[in-house]
Amino acid sequence: MVEKILFWLKEAGFAGLLTAMFLEGSSLPFPGIAVILAYGYILPFDYWDNLLVAAWMSVVYSVASLIPYFIGHKLEIKLQKSPKKGLKKAKKLFSRYGRWSVSFSRPFGLGNYISYVAGMSKMKIITYLLFTFIGIFPWSYGMLLLGNYFNGSYQAFKSFYKNNSIYLYIAVAIIVGIIFLYIFIKNKKNKKSVDE
Repeated sequence: MVEKILFWLKEAGFAGLLTAMFLEGSSLPFPGIAVILAYGYILPFDYWDNLLVAAWMSVVYSVASLIPYFIGHKLEIKLQKSPKKGLKKAKKLFSRYGRWSVSFSRPFGLGNYISYVAGMSKMKIITYLLFTFIGIFPWSYGMLLLGNYFNGSYQAFKSFYKNNSIYLYIAVAIIVGIIFLYIFIKNKKNKKSVDE
């Protein structure tokens, strides 16, 4: 069965990879991470090609994420009352960190929910697309590299993640901490210049 799936993905090629990213960005239930890892193995690119492919993946994902964005925009009142846990967490994240929450949440489970919240909040489309791209590009690039490293095996990736998740969380925490520190210092400078 796995061989058939890999054969089909290989046949679909680059177009299949972009389709997978579109489905992932559109907020449809789709095993995106497993498919992208497989493509990292099936379509082995060199360093520069990986960057270019990841950029294309990120553009397609960002465009597809406009679907939940516009749903959130149009159904704002109905979604405000939604009892879904993910949506509530995304609202909290968005109200606390604003547009940066669109970037930070992309590689994680809340990424799809944040699209609805950004639409409900009437975030400017260009800003939304830019922050979505900033958030998904490193994930896209990383998944291609990991797919190549783990020979497209989602099980091998899961095992690695389980054994090394603490280090991954520390790395993410450091990166997020640096970004928050930068935002904090920038906001403080802006506030100081406004007060003067």
